[in-house]
Amino acid sequence: MKKFLRNSLLALGMVSAGALADATDDLSRLLQPLGSISGKFHQTLIDERGEVLQKSSGTFSVQRPGKLRWETGEPFPQLLVTNNRKLWLYDPDLEQVTIRPVDNRLKETPALLLGGKVGEIRSSFDVSTKNGSYQLSPKRADAPFKAMEIRFSDRGLPSGMTVRDGMGQTTKIKFSKVKANPKLSNALFNFKPPAGTDIIRDE
Repeated sequence: MKKFLRNSLLALGMVSAGALADATDDLSRLLQPLGSISGKFHQTLIDERGEVLQKSSGTFSVQRPGKLRWETGEPFPQLLVTNNRKLWLYDPDLEQVTIRPVDNRLKETPALLLGGKVGEIRSSFDVSTKNGSYQLSPKRADAPFKAMEIRFSDRGLPSGMTVRDGMGQTTKIKFSKVKANPKLSNALFNFKPPAGTDIIRDE
């Protein structure tokens, strides 16, 4: 009896590991053909009680490896740009930009996952799938989020994300007008602060 139980537990462990591997492979297959992506987003921030804290919208462009432009227009303009080496966070209302180097932790941010190195998904996340979506749990304790879900459209393009942080807040992102492999200028992923901008270097 004990041997039967032990073998059953081992079998269940093998099924679980296999399911995780399959989910990682499936997610990688969906992301691999997308060398670049662009579109619009609508974002909702919800607190731990389920109350909406903020809604925002804007445009995004992602290019592998690790290049991102995330521009919020409403209600408060803000621009995040990275060229995979340096990251700029620009607030035009405050006339302030924060500049910091891109490290491994920043590369694990949700938006950058869309344009990151697909081969690194397995080493950075545990991946499972449910109802056609993919759940990612970071393996690093200091990752910038606790859990994330990625959803895809029937065309195999990202249609949305749900991200939960360590404070219990949830960010829901819906993508629209998504284009696969558009030609994107390198200028999109670099930023020159306007004259008079207060520059903060976080290095």
